[in-house]
Parts: sequence; C-alpha cells; structure tokens
Amino acid sequence: MQVTVYREEETTTAPAEALAQTLERDSQAVWVDLDRGRPDDLRALSEVFNFHPLAIEDAQKTEQRPKVETYEGFLFITVHAARYDRAGQVALDEIDIFFTRRAVVTVRAAGLAVMDEVRARLAKAPRRLCRSSDFVLYTILDAAVDSYFPVLDRIDDHIERLEDHIFKRPTTRTLSSLFRTKRALLETRRHVVPLRDTLNVLMRREAGLITKQIIVYFRDIYDHVLRITDQIDTHRDLITGTLEIYLSLVSNRLNEVMKVLTVITAIVGPLAVITGIYGMNFTRTFPAFEWPYGFPLIMGVMTAIVVGMLILFRRRGYL
Repeated sequence: MQVTVYREEETTTAPAEALAQTLERDSQAVWVDLDRGRPDDLRALSEVFNFHPLAIEDAQKTEQRPKVETYEGFLFITVHAARYDRAGQVALDEIDIFFTRRAVVTVRAAGLAVMDEVRARLAKAPRRLCRSSDFVLYTILDAAVDSYFPVLDRIDDHIERLEDHIFKRPTTRTLSSLFRTKRALLETRRHVVPLRDTLNVLMRREAGLITKQIIVYFRDIYDHVLRITDQIDTHRDLITGTLEIYLSLVSNRLNEVMKVLTVITAIVGPLAVITGIYGMNFTRTFPAFEWPYGFPLIMGVMTAIVVGMLILFRRRGYL
C-alpha cells in the first residue's frame, strides 16, 4: 500500500497504519494505491473507507468492463491502460478506482508502469490543483487513456509493414498476423468506447464530487478518447482494405498459374494427338517409319505447332 498526501505546500508519503488519521485532515488530497494481489492491503477498503461490498468485490476481480457506478459518498470507476507485452501483443491492464471527496483509491496489479507516469505528472502539476482529489482522479484517467496512443502508433507501423509484405510476397503467415492485429483492435475498442459514457457521467457532476474548476480537464480526456476511437476505426478500415488486397493478389496469382497451365495443356494437346497416332498398331503409317526423313518431318511439324501456338497466345495477350 502506498499512501501519498498532496498538500499545497508539499507532497508527502504517509504510513499505511495512520491512514484513518490522515484522511481526517482538510485541504489535501490522499491517493491510496493498492496491489490487487495483497489481500491484507485490500482490507482497508472495508475497514477504513467502508466502501460498498459490491464495489469491493468488483475491485478484487479482473476482467471487468469499463464503467462508472455511483454509490453513496463515492464513485467506483473501472478503466484499462494499454501496453505491449513481452510477446509483442496488446495487453490491457485493469485499474479500479474509488473516488471520494478526500481520497482516490486505486486497485491494480503489481508493477503497472502507468502508475509511475501518474506520479510523475502529479509531481510536475501545480500544487493548488494537486490538493484536489478530483485532479488526482483526472491525472490517473488521463495517463490511462494516453497509454493507448503509443500502442496505436505501433499498430500503425505494423500494418504498414504487413502491407509491404503483402505486395512483395503474400503468405498465410502474413494473413495470420493481419487477423491477430484485427482482433487486438477490436479488443482495444471494446475497452475504449465505454470511457465516453464514464466521462459523460463525471462531467455532468451527477454525484457532486467533481468541481467546476476541474471539469475542463475531463473534457480534454474526452477529446483524447474520441481521437483514440477514430484511430482505431481508421486502423480497422486499413486492416479490412489490406485483407481485400491480400485476397485479390492471391486470386490474381492463382489466375496467372491457371493461365500458364492452360497454355501448356493447349500446346501439349496436339503433340499428344500426333504421338498417339504413331503409337497405334497401324500396318502402314504416313510418313512411313522406314522413310529416312519421316521422323525429322514429324518433329518439325510438332515444333511448328508449338511455335505457332505460342505466337497466337502472345498476340491474344495470354502470355
């Protein structure tokens, strides 16, 4: 458990044991950062803050959808931060937030890099804003939303590389990578779009916990969410277009192969007829086998047929 107290004159770290006493002071904002994997720390949600059991249950579990729920005296918010994992896949880390007038409580997995970004932003922010708990909430949400931008930029570069591979040499491996990227975009969009409703609730001040001075900052987050949604939709269109290009290239390549095979079949057909006739049990053939120029004559006729058909296919545009 990390307890950070933001006052106008300084930022301090309070001991976890004195959390109840810390919350009683005025003119300050308290950020309590909890590790979801430590049940002892999570007991503070009920023993110190007395949050609703349903909200605590949601905070203890992962794979919650992005949402905001209004309870008496606090808001429960679920958001996700985006990152690339070691396997090169898009990972979405859940952050559960309890927001009250005096404190912001976050519940997340250990080692979440976005929380370090939040602390760095709060350290640079004006002191008069940091002592407001709704500004701390804004900073957490803003850092979580901004984490999608580098991920989408990397996806954009990946799509460009896939397009280059497809034009040079389309393979089934490239197709699999396209489908994985498309699934990642769909999963990302599923966690971004509900944030618009979450921010709408916060900006309407239904719970009375967001001050008028800080609402303008939440509008900035809302604008970022719209930009991210537009980027995701653009990338999805690019993926769809790339898939269509892949299918067209594969179809054209198949047509070229079939064209070549058809030409070969058309050329070999007359030759097979001629050689087939000479393979039959005729008493006498023309020209006769005994004639010294018979075999060269037949070979010349067959060569002339091949050359003539090649010229004909060339003029017709088949080759």
